[in-house]
Amino acid sequence: MRVFSRKNDHGVEVYDAELNLVRTFAVPPRSTYKEPGSEGHAVPASRDRLFYATDTAVLKVDPEGREEWRFELGARGPKCGVSYTDVALAADDELLWVYVPNVMADRGRDDEWIVLDAATGEPRARHELPTAGHGGDHVALPDGRMLLEVGEGQDGVQIYLAGPGAALHDFGWGDRSLHGVSPDGTRFVTVGHDSDDLIVHAFPSGDTLFTVTLPDFGFAGDEDDLFLEWSPGFLDDDTVIAVVFGVDEEEDTDWWRHFRVDARTGEVLGELEITTINQYDLDVLGDGTYVITDTDGTLRRM
Repeated sequence: MRVFSRKNDHGVEVYDAELNLVRTFAVPPRSTYKEPGSEGHAVPASRDRLFYATDTAVLKVDPEGREEWRFELGARGPKCGVSYTDVALAADDELLWVYVPNVMADRGRDDEWIVLDAATGEPRARHELPTAGHGGDHVALPDGRMLLEVGEGQDGVQIYLAGPGAALHDFGWGDRSLHGVSPDGTRFVTVGHDSDDLIVHAFPSGDTLFTVTLPDFGFAGDEDDLFLEWSPGFLDDDTVIAVVFGVDEEEDTDWWRHFRVDARTGEVLGELEITTINQYDLDVLGDGTYVITDTDGTLRRM
């Protein structure tokens, strides 16, 4: 199981495989549009260090919060918009990948995807990106490569692939949101920017293997208040969990339902009978289990 952590008002909480709290790292409050603070974070398998981004730098700290290194990103400019720096460790914890939204941060240079030595903070690679992203999300691959999704708001989503010593690959879509790779590394799943379909692709080619739309879940395809949420994932090699979100206009309430989809054929296998606190609070682990948050805030692995 990968390291499970979450940020809250107390800092970054780090858990073991049984979801027992191991330690909490103190970090600045969450960054907001108006107030700078901490942004993306990553925890190695040792669980004894934390990497995190702020509005001006990326840091590595020990459990007492002492800095081991700092990589400067530069100050944000006066025309700074919504810009959230994301960090992720490679599968072997040797490299730290950093998405830096320089355009929206008004730093006067292109967006960058920077690879740092996790031990020293020294840069190992730097990719300039033709994006104006508000933020990014990483997916680490077992062989050391990394996938990156860059969200550009209403302008769409870009997806990139790179690895140590490898050239940057741009999938070139601009309208698909990335949501994980199968445990065997042969497929990945995306959702349309308009939340109207889910596609499972061959990895790394990106070729479409199958597409699932709202009518496949038993809903009309032309309802304005129904969406395929940006929160699917591989439960295991054989199953994708998809989330359908809707609005009950009469009750003025939202609802969401989780569905199992055959990850090889696209057949909808039925509903996952589960209640979650919101449509995003189900984190699939790839081994047939998932993590949700109980009503008291406790994490549950099921």
